[in-house]
Amino acid sequence: FKRDMYQLYMLPADSNLAIHVQAGLSALKTPMSYSNSCSKEDPLSLEAFRKLSEKLPYAKHSKSRLVCFITKQVMNEHNPPMVLPNGMVYSRSACEELAKKHDKKIVCPRTGDTCDFSELKRAY
Repeated sequence: FKRDMYQLYMLPADSNLAIHVQAGLSALKTPMSYSNSCSKEDPLSLEAFRKLSEKLPYAKHSKSRLVCFITKQVMNEHNPPMVLPNGMVYSRSACEELAKKHDKKIVCPRTGDTCDFSELKRAY
């Protein structure tokens, strides 16, 4: 009955909200979104969004960018990624900010490990 009514009045079977949310999710959907190590900032880490995006194709990302966890800035040749001894990677500007706060010592915001600024290595 519902399908016939939608056809009669030329209404879409899905709501406009669902259509627009799916369009946004299709731009964000990657195989990484379904792994256990998925970032909590990824909308697809929520079960409701995963159900909505099940039938959607994966987004095509021909180029990737590294974004700093702390500053949310893109890491590039002007703001290179720096590797802490514990393996975490942050942008140089974020590491400089952390070093200023703790007298040239860097405290990793994720693990709490401490190291000197001189121990950092440039990722590339």
